Amino acid sequence: MAGPDNSNPAPNGRSSGPSAPSPNGADTRVEPMALAPTERFMIASRRLPGFAPASATDLANALPDVKIVRRIAPRGLNAFSAGGSSSQTPEILVAEMDPARGAALQASAPPNVVVERDAFLRASDDFRPFDFNGMMPIAAGVGVDVQLRVVGAGGKPLPKATVYVYGQGFPGQGVTNERGEVVVTVFGGPIETVQAIYVKPVADHWDRMLRAPALQAGAMNTVQLRPLTDSFNGFPQTGMIGWGQRLMKLDRLDASFTGAGVKIGIIDSGCDSAHPQLRHVTRGADLTNGGDKTSWSNDQIGHGTHCAGIITAASDGGVAGIRGFAPKAEVHSLKVFPGGRFSDLIDALDECIERQLDVVNMSLGSGDPSELVTQKLAEARQNGVACIVAAGNSSGPVQFPGMLPTVLTVAALGKLDEFPNDSYHAQTIVPQLVAGSMFSPKFTCFGPQIAVAAPGVAIVSTVPGGGYAAWDGTSMATPHVTGMAALLLAHHPLLAGARMARNEQRVAQLFSLVASSGVRYLGEATREGVGAPDLERVPGLAAAQPMGAAAPASAGLAPAGVMVDGFAPLSAPAPWAVNPAMMQAINPAIIQRMIQLRAAGLI
Repeated sequence: MAGPDNSNPAPNGRSSGPSAPSPNGADTRVEPMALAPTERFMIASRRLPGFAPASATDLANALPDVKIVRRIAPRGLNAFSAGGSSSQTPEILVAEMDPARGAALQASAPPNVVVERDAFLRASDDFRPFDFNGMMPIAAGVGVDVQLRVVGAGGKPLPKATVYVYGQGFPGQGVTNERGEVVVTVFGGPIETVQAIYVKPVADHWDRMLRAPALQAGAMNTVQLRPLTDSFNGFPQTGMIGWGQRLMKLDRLDASFTGAGVKIGIIDSGCDSAHPQLRHVTRGADLTNGGDKTSWSNDQIGHGTHCAGIITAASDGGVAGIRGFAPKAEVHSLKVFPGGRFSDLIDALDECIERQLDVVNMSLGSGDPSELVTQKLAEARQNGVACIVAAGNSSGPVQFPGMLPTVLTVAALGKLDEFPNDSYHAQTIVPQLVAGSMFSPKFTCFGPQIAVAAPGVAIVSTVPGGGYAAWDGTSMATPHVTGMAALLLAHHPLLAGARMARNEQRVAQLFSLVASSGVRYLGEATREGVGAPDLERVPGLAAAQPMGAAAPASAGLAPAGVMVDGFAPLSAPAPWAVNPAMMQAINPAIIQRMIQLRAAGLI
């Protein structure tokens, strides 16, 4: 016989759980409801010889205890063929479950079923924590308030600047108010033990790193930032060409090279299309919001807007601003940050295939691999979508998906004297990795998967709100290469006439042309691949100069005084650059062989 019900009714009529008797005999709830941890996993069929493919419906029916939160179905023409294409990613279930249940499912899954974590993506941040030379913070003690006021030229307060204060305990952080003021609490010692202050402005100023600052307790301490106009006179009304574009010789191309006719995807945090230089960016989707066609323009972190400026910034409304590589290209902003996962990236890549984009910028990464993302990237390449990926900023091995052979992976380079000495940019210099005026920044990932290196330190570009900021990262290097790739697709004789042939061969041709133009500055392949791409060194591109345009004087030549693949600069045009008609018949294998011969010093 059942005993009495000792639970109290909840206000909505449901039981609120067991209760314990109070001393007077009344029932009293004593156990709060616990929140069970959950994690997301992707589940899909894996094609294997000898195994029948499992449908997504069969997989869902086999998991009655699992909450299916999303299904990602194949798209495009192949999706309607019998069984789909053998190269196509199958329908994917996104399931939410207890982490232990997910781990057990991974361990017990049959060979023809993929079960993997739907991991979060990371946009490569431009700021790494201050280096304490390996010193660990001491235990927290009494808190000390550090009062700071951040100002620009003429003492003008700078609101919304992020301030980091490093003491002996864990660092404190705050954001300035409308008066440019903030109070940051740090622990571990008195105010005299503060080791550094880092200030990152929202826009239009250089950041600043102050070591061993002389601070006054109980008083407002003022930090003044340099405006970008100190370095670029008249900016942004007067245009400037970034050091990265100059290194890659964008300033030497004829003005007719605009990227017109090419479709570029930027998988990132969205794009502020209200920025005066980005108003032509009118297409996009927010994959973190069900593919919404409007919210992609709300870029909360600014990362995607910064990348977009490097790729496609255009002069507009009397503001010359910065020069983007491909201002006339058709740009699609596909938002996956913040909060995006592997499943959102797969969705974004599906959008790229469906929209028939030509080249895609992926300044993102993860510490986890993904078989399903790997398969989707291979599918994108087979459909003629060239994916250019950041190596990562963890100072270690190349991150996923940059280690995959289907993408072109980009590391970062820096150049001395392109930023103030008291900026954080200066902290990225490692003396052992400096060659002449060029250096490999300490944050960039490295490894044999690096294809090329591109400018990625103190890169000035657009940010939300109509301003500009100088950021660091392989995230900033990657759009330099994406922009160059767009120019090659639009204007190179080998690619422009065959743009409709959307296949893997076209991607291979594009990547080979980019690699063929590399100039090594460091002599370290694991940190710069074949080097920094140089538009003047692309085989056959000089022949695409329009009739009547003056070709650059050094077209086809190595820059003076620069080592090329470890050898002395060439003193004559590369032999494959002197016959444009022949270039149209060259296939990727021949181009790759030419690159190998040049690297060996044989041509």
